[in-house]
Amino acid sequence: MLHGKIVIGKVTRPRGISGEVKIEPLTDDPRRFLSLKTVFVDGEPRNVVKAQVTPAGVFVALEGVADRDAAETLRGKLLQVERTDAVKPEGRQFIADLIGCEVRLDDGTSVGALDDVLQYGAADVYVVKSGRRRVMFPALKRVFVDEDPERGVIVLDAKAFSEVAVYED
Repeated sequence: MLHGKIVIGKVTRPRGISGEVKIEPLTDDPRRFLSLKTVFVDGEPRNVVKAQVTPAGVFVALEGVADRDAAETLRGKLLQVERTDAVKPEGRQFIADLIGCEVRLDDGTSVGALDDVLQYGAADVYVVKSGRRRVMFPALKRVFVDEDPERGVIVLDAKAFSEVAVYED
């Protein structure tokens, strides 16, 4: 079982004078901020006093952050939650758990290690490094045979992978 904390957002700036901060969500569903009770900033737990998700962004008020000056000290800091508190839909994986996994084809060929997941509109794009070479492919269901972050392995369908992979030299 994977343990620890998951990064869910980054403080971008203070909002107003009461200590609220604007958050860049690092999750696919910003509404998850609405149910947060506690987050960790620099490893220190902070109770969430209020959270708002608006068209202008995600805004959070944290206990102990009472004014703009205190909010300013949080600029650029990452917000984390305990993995056990993170909500993950059935059949989905946290990107943080996939980074570093060995990527291989169902015929046994090693592709490399997952280095990044780029999130664009239609589908995520997986970036795999093998030495100095990179290969990218869209995260389409037909490409995946198995994703097992606990074992550190992602297995891909060799035929589907060959159809969608883009190599970068």
